[in-house]
Amino acid sequence: MSLTEIESMNQKESDEFTRCCAYIMAKTYVPRDTPEMTVSKEYAFIQRKFSLFEEYLALSGWRIYYDKTLAVIYVRNIEGFNKVRLDKLTTLIIITMRLIFEEKRMDGGTLNAGLITVGELLAKMINEFSLLPRKPNNKELKDSLRILEQHNIIYKMSENYEDMECKIKILPSIAAAIPNDRCRMVYEKLRAEEEENSDENNDKSTAD
Repeated sequence: MSLTEIESMNQKESDEFTRCCAYIMAKTYVPRDTPEMTVSKEYAFIQRKFSLFEEYLALSGWRIYYDKTLAVIYVRNIEGFNKVRLDKLTTLIIITMRLIFEEKRMDGGTLNAGLITVGELLAKMINEFSLLPRKPNNKELKDSLRILEQHNIIYKMSENYEDMECKIKILPSIAAAIPNDRCRMVYEKLRAEEEENSDENNDKSTAD
């Protein structure tokens, strides 16, 4: 397929191509399913014109990937530019979500089975995975979840992230963002750091 196809597009298709390019560059991940469980129009258009997107984005150093198993289309910069640097809380949250997503898949759930509440997420982080000593403040929590929402790692299914009953849908794109081996490695490192911090705090308390 040649880039000359862009020139031969009608105005509607040309506008949609431009919009979808901007969308995937801003979001990184384009899952097939919308929150309403319909097929995303961005996903459908990019899938249909995949070879053209592939050729066009390669000119500026980007690769586009289509994972049929996960039903996710995403981009990576060849030089590693434009990576989103996550703070520690956001990293802890995305690792916890990745572990939850894998648990649900191993239990026989579908790709769309990753529905949890904010309260359930925090309970996993604090009680089961021992990644947090206590609940973070609401602003930090909300900011972290919004970053993941902006990149189509999660969908917010309720009104307010500060509500412990707020439902979050973990999207299959999380598996593309964090492969299994990397997830386990990061999890073990973060848990070791948390245990070390906890021991230091206990030592200080004993000294006091």
